[in-house]
Amino acid sequence: MNCEESEKLLMRFGQLANREEEELRAHAAGCPACAKALEFIELEQRWIKKVVPAEPLHAAALTHKIMQALPAQKPGFSFRFLNALRVGFAAGTLALLFWLGSELLIEKNFHKPASADGPLLNSSAYIMHPLERKTKTIRLTERIKSKEL
Repeated sequence: MNCEESEKLLMRFGQLANREEEELRAHAAGCPACAKALEFIELEQRWIKKVVPAEPLHAAALTHKIMQALPAQKPGFSFRFLNALRVGFAAGTLALLFWLGSELLIEKNFHKPASADGPLLNSSAYIMHPLERKTKTIRLTERIKSKEL
C-alpha cells in the first residue's frame, strides 16, 4: 500500500472493514507521516465520542421562551396620521411638477410691433426683410431652428 491509498482509507476511518484497517495500520507502522495522520484521526474520534449531542428544542417551546424573555411593550404615541400627510404632500408635489412641465411645453408666439419710422434695430425679422413693415409672428422654435436669436 502506498501513501495515496492510505490517505483514501484515512478519510473513511470510522467506516473501514477489518481487512482495510489492518492494511492501514501495517502501512502506518512503516510510514511516519501516515502514522502521525492515523494517530491524529484516532484522537479526533475519541474526542467526538466524548461529546454529548444537545437535545434539540421544539420550535414552539423556543419561541415561547424568547417571548417570555422580552420586556413588555408600553403603548405609545402613534404617528399614523403622518402617513396621510406624506401621501398628500407627494400628490401635491407631483401635480405641481406636471403643471410646471406643461407650462414649459407650451409654445409661445412673439409679435414684433410695426414701426412707422423704419425697421427696429436688433430685429432679425426686419433686418432680413427691411421692406416688410407689418407685424410678423415669429415662433420661438422657428427662431431656434434657424439660429436667428
